[in-house]
Amino acid sequence: MIGNRQQVLAVIGVLCLFVATPALAQTSGAILFAGTKNDGSFNELAHLGTSRAIGDFGLDIDEWVTVDEEETLNVLRMLAKRGANHLVTLGFANTNAVRTAAVEFPDVSFTLIDGMVADLPNVRSILFSEQQSGFIAGYVAGLKSRTGKVGTIGGTDIPPVRRFMCGFAAGAKHANSQTQVVAAFVGADISAFRDIIGGKQIAEKMLAEGVDVIFAPAGLAAEGVAKAAEGAGAHVIMVDANRNDFIPGTVLTSALKRVDEAAFSTWEAVSKGTWEAGVLTMSVSDNGVDWSVDQYNKALVADIEGKVNETKEELASGHLKIEPVTEIEGCDQVF
Repeated sequence: MIGNRQQVLAVIGVLCLFVATPALAQTSGAILFAGTKNDGSFNELAHLGTSRAIGDFGLDIDEWVTVDEEETLNVLRMLAKRGANHLVTLGFANTNAVRTAAVEFPDVSFTLIDGMVADLPNVRSILFSEQQSGFIAGYVAGLKSRTGKVGTIGGTDIPPVRRFMCGFAAGAKHANSQTQVVAAFVGADISAFRDIIGGKQIAEKMLAEGVDVIFAPAGLAAEGVAKAAEGAGAHVIMVDANRNDFIPGTVLTSALKRVDEAAFSTWEAVSKGTWEAGVLTMSVSDNGVDWSVDQYNKALVADIEGKVNETKEELASGHLKIEPVTEIEGCDQVF
């Protein structure tokens, strides 16, 4: 009897120890991608950051792809009703969907990456200083252009893309005040980010007019831009993810936007109970945006790498301010 009693007490002690031991929360949440998940840039970065968080923290996170803002709102409502405690949504185009869902479900927390809802107590908005990333890319283009004419092709005209493009124009002018900058958009809605053929056609027209470096904040459509640049013996600068290996020798560099870190840090904060509502802007000073140099483009940029990094540090320290340029309409409204 004494032996059995000791065994029972030992089991109770182990159970108490298990209950008392702190552990990370088992987050029940989801992340919603706009249009596609495997786009080689923005959305795929968020997927990678989420996958890393699942592995590191043992979280329960679903992934959904929605085709438009209406579907995004419907999925957010469905997930909230099912008991999800945190929902991450990607893209400026889903701003109103997040706002509506957050008002309807005040006990659910929401994170919006690349859009802003600043006035609700259950929403965190993560933005990026795209103008800084674009400026660095423009500076690279201005230094490397042989014709003195560079271009930028955006997916569609939304604030993050326009900040990229306006920053690019300012950076190109900072490298050489005589540089000509031309700009175009692939399409009128977010489907343009998947229009590879459309991106290629617009790029071919620019290249035929003397442009020899194109900056492409255009999602998957940037692959079409890159293929056009390859055919013309010109260069492309990819955006969001490091795509230097896409067409080595043609890709001059990649303008980085650390969406992966935004997603990972969100899930980390949720799992540890440190998530807070508000607005966070990731910039060059905290490696939220940058440019990429690796084995695929090292030789292409070796002659300018030092100058570009010096300029990046000036941006990070605040000694260099980005001023709007007139080559692209509306730049004075996005900085």
